[in-house]
Amino acid sequence: MKRLGVKDVIITNAAGSLTPDIPVGTIVVIQDHLALPNLTGMNPSFGPLASPEYLRFLPLGNAYSPRLRRFAFLASHDLQFPDEALTEGTYAWVAGPSYETPAEGRFLRNAGAHVVGMSTIPEVVAAREENMEVMVLSLVTNQVVIPDTYQSIKAEVKAELAGHPIDRQEIATASHEEVLGTGKLKAEVMKSLVERIIHLVSSETTSVKS
Repeated sequence: MKRLGVKDVIITNAAGSLTPDIPVGTIVVIQDHLALPNLTGMNPSFGPLASPEYLRFLPLGNAYSPRLRRFAFLASHDLQFPDEALTEGTYAWVAGPSYETPAEGRFLRNAGAHVVGMSTIPEVVAAREENMEVMVLSLVTNQVVIPDTYQSIKAEVKAELAGHPIDRQEIATASHEEVLGTGKLKAEVMKSLVERIIHLVSSETTSVKS
């Protein structure tokens, strides 16, 4: 893309929310990421460099362009989206394809992530290797289930044997159908936002040229 003249990259994805403060349907403008596969030897930069111009030790402290992120919120204002429609947060990248266990969700939340997904970061790294500016928009399509406590099966059995049975609390699970359904439901909202961002970026470019 860089060789075709692309300077700015907008990436969209579906993600699970790790906090009730970011409900399903929210679009999260990513400001940082936590790449779990990188910590286990699955960094997308491993292997031979595709170009001698690429940095082996790529700095990612500025991976997400403040300039492009600003356009996201300006676009939201132009489209008269409610204030809660867009927020900022940190994206946790996991390898998948299984959804997170409660313990994994709790770990990611405690590590500072707000949303979690199975894509995007390799593309971010590739774009930054080419020195392109990057923005990521994550549509929250499901709530990661993170119960505050686990119901003790030991306590359940003891209560049953004592003649005082207690009801078991079933833990909800993620549904791929829910993810797909929310994605379809919010597709037009995301489309209109991206189109408006592109318009603002194009207007900026035209203004600079003139």
